[in-house]
Amino acid sequence: MVNSSASRNSESDARIVSVYTLSEDLFRMVAELGKSGPYQFQWKTSMEAETVSKGLILVDTGTIEIDLYRTSKEGIFLLGKGEALLQRWKDFLDQTFSVECSPDGFEDFLRWRMRPVLERSCDWPGGVFNFFQEILASVLISEALLITGGNRQKTAQILGISRTTLRNRMQDKEDKEK
Repeated sequence: MVNSSASRNSESDARIVSVYTLSEDLFRMVAELGKSGPYQFQWKTSMEAETVSKGLILVDTGTIEIDLYRTSKEGIFLLGKGEALLQRWKDFLDQTFSVECSPDGFEDFLRWRMRPVLERSCDWPGGVFNFFQEILASVLISEALLITGGNRQKTAQILGISRTTLRNRMQDKEDKEK
């Protein structure tokens, strides 16, 4: 994961994913699944030990032969035939972008999940920032209340706000729902 928020915006943060397959359809599906992540995809139709790139290396073993003993080991390899490779890629993405209990992990997760939503250019009520701010506050409060069994003091403590602020936010939500 990237540690500097300044470098997050840089194109150099994109991870190179080399996809070795003869199937253009498989390459497109891999790229489609990873399009929201920090990835740049390269489609390669042959594998030679001296040309293997660093980074993520996906090999369709149904169409490309690989000799792991003679191949560069400087990358992360995902191997499989067709659909099996696609499933491994999905699993890798799920694992990579699972929410970690750290600011960097959570920020990466949000970036990955929010980008496709923002790219749709929907007409958000009150503007995109206010819309998401309200949703986030609502979800945080309702989930914290569920975790604490409705105990408002514990909920406020988890959220790092006062009970008064919690009560006011809950009241604002009720007013908007009317």
